[in-house]
Amino acid sequence: MRRPARTAHGPRARLARAAAGAALGALALAGCAEPLPEVSADPEPATPPASVTADQVDSVLAAVTAAMAEADAEGDVAPAAERLTGPAATLRAAEYTLAGAGEENSVTPVPEGAQTIVTTATDDWPRTILVVTEPPADLQAPLLLTLVQSAPREQYRLWSWARLVPGSQMPPTSPPEVGDAPVLPDSTEVLVPPEELLAQYVDVLLAGEESEHAERFGEDRLRESLTGLREAYAQAASNTGTVTESIVPLDDGPVAVGTADGGAIVTGAFVMTITIALDDSTLTVDPATAAFLGGTETLEESLELTFVGTVALDVPPAGADEQVALLGGEFALTGATGA
Repeated sequence: MRRPARTAHGPRARLARAAAGAALGALALAGCAEPLPEVSADPEPATPPASVTADQVDSVLAAVTAAMAEADAEGDVAPAAERLTGPAATLRAAEYTLAGAGEENSVTPVPEGAQTIVTTATDDWPRTILVVTEPPADLQAPLLLTLVQSAPREQYRLWSWARLVPGSQMPPTSPPEVGDAPVLPDSTEVLVPPEELLAQYVDVLLAGEESEHAERFGEDRLRESLTGLREAYAQAASNTGTVTESIVPLDDGPVAVGTADGGAIVTGAFVMTITIALDDSTLTVDPATAAFLGGTETLEESLELTFVGTVALDVPPAGADEQVALLGGEFALTGATGA
């Protein structure tokens, strides 16, 4: 799941800590005491240590998957509230709605085993762990998990998951015991500052090649799927009413971790809303949509659908000739209202 580094830069080496000691004593010469030698303190490391050890990552994953298993058994995110947050909690709650309506295979398996672990090296919070899981039992692609600890006394929580695009390769990162630096939201050391990345990606989702940011992003399967979905809804409503849509980045996030070549892995989320206003007609919805409408299948006035998408993006360093690449994504219906 790793790929060769873009440049010759390797992982940062951790400086060995030098031990300095001095024997304390006093010598009397000509009736005068020599000044005591000063004790040298250990030098501060050039970079902070990794926030967690590999064993601690294993413990975090075990706790998260155990909490999700309890939630899965009850069909409710409440039992996993201390281990599930952000878009992950929203997506899981939507999956339980579908499962409760009889939709098969609606709950995403989250494996406990890890192929790749990326940790942050920082003395501050929030702290992040990225994990590429072992392939799920359903033979789907591995997931890229984003786990965040928001404060010192908080637990690490699963913030998002994104299904890896077949053939995608993780950018080079440091070993988990060394860690990689978090990337600040306004960093200019990467091609697109993380705080601007999702807004630009969303603009490309909406405008395609007409977007002013189109050249910064490579083609990806998520964009193709969303384009097809939007066109399908527009076609379905062409004889029954009008369709409006919006896509906006989620206020929560994104999360960005540096890579060994000077770039970043950025995970974020967005919300897409499609509204259909009916014009003297009726609309019959599919079973999944009906699950969010309390079982209602036929509408006479309007339908509003809410979708949540998560993405994991490989952002090159500033000045690179490469484009931002999609590592993985997840997209699902999370709500519907209508009359």
